[in-house]
Amino acid sequence: MAKKRFNNYLKYATFKKELEAGNILPDSVSYIKEIRAIYTHGEYYGNGCISSVNAGTGEVSAELLPNVFHVFGEVSVLNVTFGKGFPGIANEYMFQFSSGVTPTVLNLPEGVKWIGSSVVRANRTYQVSILNNIAVMGGAL
Repeated sequence: MAKKRFNNYLKYATFKKELEAGNILPDSVSYIKEIRAIYTHGEYYGNGCISSVNAGTGEVSAELLPNVFHVFGEVSVLNVTFGKGFPGIANEYMFQFSSGVTPTVLNLPEGVKWIGSSVVRANRTYQVSILNNIAVMGGAL
């Protein structure tokens, strides 16, 4: 087991070096998604733990990867889609965003049902967790 983890680490480390050196094309993002590693803003994620990724501000459309906590800044519109999950495990889609003076317009994939309220209010920071197409959201001032 330890050897397998070590080999995966070497694979990820090699990929990171190649990406930083400019030897990997921009469309390799699909490869990154396939191995469930994320390279963004100079940080590398993919150790099997829940990682946090800073994901943008303004009007944003984002494909969320499962079991990665996506952190958005202040967004006016947030359009969310779900990336492909792993078979046979719970795939949780998690994100945080801040709503400004005008409440954020939040658009989720069709079929997502809410536990509690889905109303976004102004000047609050929200965290959303979606598991098995059931969403729960909480906000704080």
